[in-house]
Amino acid sequence: MDYLEGLNANQREAAQTIEGPLLIIAGPGSGKTRVITHRIAHLVKTCGVNPRRILAVTFTNKAAKEMRLRLAKLLGQGQQDVMLGTFHSICARLLRIEGQNIGLDKDFVIYDDSDQIWVVKQALEDLNLDQKKVVPRACLHFISAAKSQLLTPEQNIAQLHGQFEETANRVYERYERLLAESKALDFDDLLTKTVRMLNQHPEILEKYQERYLHVLVDEFQDTNISQYQLARLLAGKYRNICVVGDPD
Repeated sequence: MDYLEGLNANQREAAQTIEGPLLIIAGPGSGKTRVITHRIAHLVKTCGVNPRRILAVTFTNKAAKEMRLRLAKLLGQGQQDVMLGTFHSICARLLRIEGQNIGLDKDFVIYDDSDQIWVVKQALEDLNLDQKKVVPRACLHFISAAKSQLLTPEQNIAQLHGQFEETANRVYERYERLLAESKALDFDDLLTKTVRMLNQHPEILEKYQERYLHVLVDEFQDTNISQYQLARLLAGKYRNICVVGDPD
C-alpha cells in the first residue's frame, strides 16, 4: 500500500523528507494536516519506525481528534501507540509522570479560564487593589504573556514599563502563591513547568529525547517561546523535527 497516495507532488516531497529539521509553510485548506498524518503512516509502515517513537502535537483538541481519526484509517490499531495531542495535554501527561521531580503533587488540578479569573480576583483582594482600577482580565493577559515567554514574576521585573505592569506583576506573584497553595496549575504552567523540568533534570530530558525519534508539530506558533523551547528540547537528540505552519 502506498501511504502517500493522494498527495500532490509538494505534499509527497514533504511527507517523504524524514531526516533532519523540516519547516512546511502553507495557507489554510492546503492539506497541511493531511501531510502530517500521511507522513506518520509513511514512517511507521514504509520506514519501519515504532509508533511509540513518534510524537505528534496539534494546536487544539479538535485537531488532535481529527488527526487521530485519520491515523486510524491509515494505521488501524497501530495509531494508538503514537503520542498525539495538544501541547497542553502532552505536557499534563509528562507532569503527572515526572512532575514530582520539581515538587508537583501528582494529583495537581488544572485551572481553566474561569478558575484563573477567580484566582486573579483573590490576588487583587489580598493586595487591597480595586478591581475597577486594576481589571482582572487585563492582569490575566499580562500573566499569560509573561508565562509564554518563560518569565517568572522575579524574572519579569526587568521587562516592566509603567504603573500597570508593575502592579500586574505584583498580582502575578500573589497569583502564583495561590495556585501553589491549591496544588493547581493553569494552562500556561503545563508548558512552562515542563520546559523547566526538562532543563533542570537532564536525566528526564534524555529519557524523552531518546524515546521520540520523530517530532511533528501541526499549526506551530513560532511566537510562543514555551512551545518553541519544548519542541526544541524534545527533538534535541535526533533533530528529526517537522513543523507545519501558516505564513502568518
